[in-house]
Order: sequence, then structure tokens, then C-alpha cells
Amino acid sequence: MRFATQSGGAPSLQEWIDRAKRLEAMGYGTLAMPDHMVGGAWAAMPALAVAATVTQNLRVGTLVVDNDFRNPTVFARECATVDVLSGGRFELGIGAGWLDRDYQSTGIPFDRGRVRVARLAEAVTVMKRLFTEDQVTFDGEYYSVENAECRPKTVQQPHPPFLIAGGGPEILALAGREASIVAIVPVGITGSGRIPPEKFRIEAMREQIGLVRDAAGARFGEIELSMFLDCTLTDDREKAIAEQAEKSKVDPDTVRRNVYRGIGSLREIRDQIVRARDAVGITYFCLRGPDVEKLGSIVQELAGT
Repeated sequence: MRFATQSGGAPSLQEWIDRAKRLEAMGYGTLAMPDHMVGGAWAAMPALAVAATVTQNLRVGTLVVDNDFRNPTVFARECATVDVLSGGRFELGIGAGWLDRDYQSTGIPFDRGRVRVARLAEAVTVMKRLFTEDQVTFDGEYYSVENAECRPKTVQQPHPPFLIAGGGPEILALAGREASIVAIVPVGITGSGRIPPEKFRIEAMREQIGLVRDAAGARFGEIELSMFLDCTLTDDREKAIAEQAEKSKVDPDTVRRNVYRGIGSLREIRDQIVRARDAVGITYFCLRGPDVEKLGSIVQELAGT
């Protein structure tokens, strides 16, 4: 097992540096950054490059960049550069985009899901070729490049691991075919709509992983399965569940059965992580929330097991 945490930035350069160092010392394997245009998150690539230069073993990654905001030829060069600057510690997390407010703030059309996934599929093809070939000519429905080049060449060969995050059938099938790491998210995370409670349960996640398995075929055993776990550390789990249920205006059982929420003591959150691993094979957990650094003892115990 290994662990990441996701951070959108820090109040200052020094606090960003100190945070990266602390996470590495705690045993976290990866510092990941989101790619939202609203909410105040920093630009991921320069921030990750800084974090990489002040750490020795901590991996840095995008979780995840929105493909629609990137040209694959230009972005491949950025990824290759961060991989070199980190000494081969970059994880390339990419997705089809989902938050409508991001698109509104940039003026980029928010196309139907199938269009966004098809465009992502072409981008992944172009980027993989750029990482492994000297020149690339590609003529697709969404991208067309002629004699494109990517320098520098990556430290990781044949290229940094691709992490594809998604919940729907089309993107999970793409992830099964192309990704080294697949991050499972609840199906229906698109725009600002509400998701049915059953989509947050372990049974739904098991079905989603089945879609990845079907698409991956013989290579499924090579795929690392990942998920977010939003953690609330408390000595009174039921009280915290009731408070979150009231705030979200849902039944407490909806919160209690949400596989993406870890609520309770260190032991209770640790046991939930182990149950998810045993139930569906998740081995890469991105822990989020205000108590990430307090969860260091869990990371130290379970990392590498």
C-alpha cells in the first residue's frame, strides 16, 4: 500500500516547502495537486517542481489535470521537464474534466461526457508517442500534429505513469486500456448535480473496478487501483456522522456507508482503509482533509504492506 495527499498550495513558499518535507518524513509517497480554475488552487506544475527540489523520495503528481485545458504536445513537454527536475518522481494524473464552473471561468465549452473522454483518449495517445518517439505525426478528430517533438526525454521509462481518474463507463474503459494507475471516483461527478447515495458505496466501486478489469484484460494485474478518502479525525464517530448528515441534508446512514469518507479515531480510519483494500483491491489511497498530518501513524504502519 502507499499513500498520497492532495494540496492546492500554501500561504507562502516557505510553508509549501516545509509541508512537502513533513509529508515525506511522515511516510507519504506522493504530494498531488488538483487543477481547478476556481477555489484558489495554485498552478500545479511549477509548485510540484519546487516540492520535488526540496525532497528526496516524495513523488509529485497531478490529481488530476483537466485535459481540455491542455494541448497534449505542450503539456507533454511540461511533464517531461518536471520528471527530469524531480529525478523521475512525477505521476501524470489526467482526466476528462467535470466541474462546470471551471469551464465557465475559462470560456472553454463544456462538451458532453463522451466527447470529453474521446478527446482525452486522443491526448493520451499523442502524449505516449511523444514520450517514446523522436517525432510524432498524428491526425485525429480532436488533435492534429506534424513532426511534433518532446524534449527533454523523461527519466522514467518509457514515460511517467499515467493516472486516469473517473467514474463513468467510458472513462473507466479508457483507464483500463491506458493507465498505470486508475483512481475510482463516484459515477455522476459532472457539473454541479447531486449524486445518488448508492454511488458512494463499496458495491458501486466494485462494479466500476469490474469495468476497468474488463477493458484491461491481461494487463489488469499491472494496474494500481486508487481512491480519495476524505478523513475526519474524531473520538465520537457517530456524532461526527450526524453532524455531516445534517450539514449535507442526508440520512446519517448515507454518510456512514460512504466509502470515500473516513470518519473516526485513528484506529477506525485505519481499519476502513484496510477493509477497502481487502474488499476491492485498492492499494493507493489519497488522504484528504484537515487532519492529514495527524494520520501519519496510519501511513507509517500501512505503507509498503
